[in-house]
Amino acid sequence: MLPQALQSLRDAINSHVPERIADCFTDDYVAERPLRPAEGFIGSGEVAANWTKILAGLPDLHVEILRHAQNGDESWSEWEYRGTAPTGATVLLRGPVILTTRDGRIAWARFYPDPVTMEGPTRTTVSQVLNAPAERVFAVLRDPRRHPEFDATDRLRHAETSQPLAVVGDTFIMAVHSEEHGDHRIENRVVAFTENHIIGWAPGQPGRRPPGHRFTWKLTPTDDGRTEVTLTYDWAAVTHPAHLVRQPVVAAGELDASLTRLATVLAH
Repeated sequence: MLPQALQSLRDAINSHVPERIADCFTDDYVAERPLRPAEGFIGSGEVAANWTKILAGLPDLHVEILRHAQNGDESWSEWEYRGTAPTGATVLLRGPVILTTRDGRIAWARFYPDPVTMEGPTRTTVSQVLNAPAERVFAVLRDPRRHPEFDATDRLRHAETSQPLAVVGDTFIMAVHSEEHGDHRIENRVVAFTENHIIGWAPGQPGRRPPGHRFTWKLTPTDDGRTEVTLTYDWAAVTHPAHLVRQPVVAAGELDASLTRLATVLAH
């Protein structure tokens, strides 16, 4: 279980409210950036100012704590920051954070997260305009039971989760079959959710942290009542060498075929 200070900070950052983030720190908080010393500062007031600037440039920023260790009032943790720059490029930072707490709030921290450098492409994006309003498209995407209907890889068998997806952090289990692994199960964690606009999930083994790839669906209504659906498969966060050399595991043609199948589903 995450220490309360880490959980509160993670949730505050993901709320995108600078004042809530600043409230996680003491008034005399000291921030150190060993890799960029000039960016260090003192005071929780600077926290709100800094996060206002960060969120203006990365309005969809989402952070995760990959692992952590606690020793008294000192916590060591590994963080991952992901967002979309105004250019549309994925921004990904990863690295350790060391912090101490006082009376439940963060009093001192050393931040080491740095941009992740990848060689070659790290995502594939396809798009189609579908003959249905965004609300109807979203209703299908949020229902795990319907995912096999538009899966062009033909690996999905059925959903073991019947509840519609509702918030970031929801999980759903899919029964899957592949030539390599035979019958098995995949646990998907919802990593993006904005009603009738965007939904995304990261697949992985049940009970384990997802390896880093994710599928994101973005819905943009058109003037004639249809919806442009953009599907992105992103593997920028994959770090395990055995997984990385196999990326991408879903081809662009399969992604595009999934949109075509989704169009057929919506036509009935």
